[in-house]
Amino acid sequence: MTTRTILIAAALAALVGAGCDEEAGGGATAASATAASATAPTASAEPAVEAPPGKAEPAPSAEATGSAGAPAKKYDCGAKGQKYCPMQGWMKKVMAPASSSDDGAKLAEALTYVSKRPPPGYADWVAMAKAGAAKAKAGDIEGAKASCKKCHDAYKQDYRAKMRGRPW
Repeated sequence: MTTRTILIAAALAALVGAGCDEEAGGGATAASATAASATAPTASAEPAVEAPPGKAEPAPSAEATGSAGAPAKKYDCGAKGQKYCPMQGWMKKVMAPASSSDDGAKLAEALTYVSKRPPPGYADWVAMAKAGAAKAKAGDIEGAKASCKKCHDAYKQDYRAKMRGRPW
């Protein structure tokens, strides 16, 4: 077996073993799988086959898994057929009408409210909300909505996975 084949086999073993932990993977870790693959002879003389570029499996979303790959926390709110989660309900009741009405004063008020309630660990939350409020006050509704989108792009998926039941 060539050195290249051993390295490819080790890399594939690391990719396969990377998603396993001791509870779910039967005790094998990526490091031990890699070490075993790199040193153990194989019965096959066929060369290892690399996956074509761009054909890697997509990583699970934060909604599907927690930050360590464990299943995301289950909530009794927010899903179809369930009550709204606290922030979700507020957003639908207050922020959505303010945004869709293009009323700068209402949108600025809502964004100011949001700026005063940053979830822990969301460093840019306050700045994004305040920037949006300032734009709404100045009559730049599209700029204010862009601030909303920026915040959603940065935090929505993580918030849903980790904090969606948090009081608002």
